[in-house]
Amino acid sequence: LVILYMFKFLITKARQAGDRQTTLLQSLMAHMTDSLLMIKPLKTMGRENLTDAVLSKKTKALKKALKKQVFASQALSAFQEPVSVAFLTLGLYITLVYWKFPVANVFMVMFLLSKLLKKLEKCQKLYQSMVMVESAFWSLKDKTQAAQRAQESLTGKYEPTLTRSIRLENVSFAYEESLILENVSIRFPVGSFTAIVGPSGVGKTTVVDLATGLLRPRQGQIYIDDVPLEKIDLKKWRRMIGYVPQETLLLHDSILMNVTLGDKDLTAQDAEDALQAAGAWEFIANQPQGIYAVVGERGHKLSGGQRQRIAIARALAHKPKLLILDEATTALDPESEAAICETLRKLSGKITIMAISHQPALMKVADKAYRLQNKTVVAIEDPLAAGLRWQEIDAEPAGKSWIRSGTGEVI
Repeated sequence: LVILYMFKFLITKARQAGDRQTTLLQSLMAHMTDSLLMIKPLKTMGRENLTDAVLSKKTKALKKALKKQVFASQALSAFQEPVSVAFLTLGLYITLVYWKFPVANVFMVMFLLSKLLKKLEKCQKLYQSMVMVESAFWSLKDKTQAAQRAQESLTGKYEPTLTRSIRLENVSFAYEESLILENVSIRFPVGSFTAIVGPSGVGKTTVVDLATGLLRPRQGQIYIDDVPLEKIDLKKWRRMIGYVPQETLLLHDSILMNVTLGDKDLTAQDAEDALQAAGAWEFIANQPQGIYAVVGERGHKLSGGQRQRIAIARALAHKPKLLILDEATTALDPESEAAICETLRKLSGKITIMAISHQPALMKVADKAYRLQNKTVVAIEDPLAAGLRWQEIDAEPAGKSWIRSGTGEVI
């Protein structure tokens, strides 16, 4: 026990070094991932050296923690045996010289002690190895448990249909203590094209996430054809939805793969139909390889408008009942935006469309429009006929807003 206690501090050092390594590795990987995603703007501004400096600093700290771990591990291996031999020698000397025990008995006891010490040394080394990786294990376990706690509860059994409308009735929602929506009621009729506008942070995307079941309201109810969403099979409901995000993410693969995403239930004809519906077939037909042409990494061989059309085709490929566009035209030039809006206008009536946008172009082709403000919703029946214009303002609410011509009133 004395020998084990003597080396306890080396095990403590190994544990501390392991904890430090786990923390640094997580930080390093997160920073490296973020840096790779930002590499183009960083390089454009000539500031990639700043990322190098941060990564270098974190790598040096990780190297220092690794050195401490190696030192603790090797010190334990190097000193265990000499200390054990010294302990046995001292014990042998005391028992033979001072206590004058019989030689045969002393040697028998020393032999057994040496065997026992060998086993204890091995156990201590294994324990030290365990504590060095212990923090990684607990970190992984914590993340696994957090993921399990956040797992969706899919209890609904009703077969979803969308033949009448999607309704939010007196819905309130908050992120922790921050109230985003309060007693909001909106109706999205089947076949309609509805635009949801408002400054950033007022809850536009939250409305969409509530309608798709990704978020649950604090109070109120969401209905799909008069059936509460909580009673509907969410997986089947989401298969009826096509979603186009603000940032178009394309695979370094063919146009066909980017539209079907490898779904075996979708054929090349399904992809072609979706591309035609999205207004993308004209430029694809001019490609030497057609739908088998490779779009390049993140779609760099295509223009922004072309990438967005492929993203719309991807959302339409499985013939959804509901198409959701989340700021889908924000990054486009006016010409590409107008072309996308014309495509959406042609789809209106054939499919239910919900569009989140800051752009006035979508308002011109939408059947209905809602503005979110002050945690509630205001209907804009006909913004152009009502004498409204789209303008960037510095006053509250910040950002772009509908302004009543002649009065300056923010709508």
